[in-house]
Amino acid sequence: MKTVDDQHTSIVAAAQQVAAALGMTPAELDDVVRELAPPGRRAEPTPALLLAALGEIVNRAPDQRDLVGAVEVAKILDVSRQRVHQLAERPDFPRPRYELAAGKLWARADIIAYKAKWPRRVGRPRKTSEPTEPKQNTRKAETRDH
Repeated sequence: MKTVDDQHTSIVAAAQQVAAALGMTPAELDDVVRELAPPGRRAEPTPALLLAALGEIVNRAPDQRDLVGAVEVAKILDVSRQRVHQLAERPDFPRPRYELAAGKLWARADIIAYKAKWPRRVGRPRKTSEPTEPKQNTRKAETRDH
């Protein structure tokens, strides 16, 4: 038999899964719960408050939940699709909300926020190795007698 604490934990976990499916992190869900809590009361995530928070998330700006793939990310960042996959390996790049067989999906808002803080350097990176000696021509010089 489940205790009240077990039920509470199950409800919170289920609400977090629904919020994740809507493109929200658990921290963002907690923020919405705190916003909806009655003034002067601690925002305990009761089932009713969690349902209200999920409803609020659904009603908020849909562009915050808009998902984009590598092609759309490339357009937003003005880079190639291949560069998106390189950037996705960086620790400061937003984590994808979903990883499907067809590719990764990111929240458009996360990508736009990344673009605002991205220290982009245009052009090819400079070579870090020491310059090498120019190659000498090893072919024998051909001479023509006229």
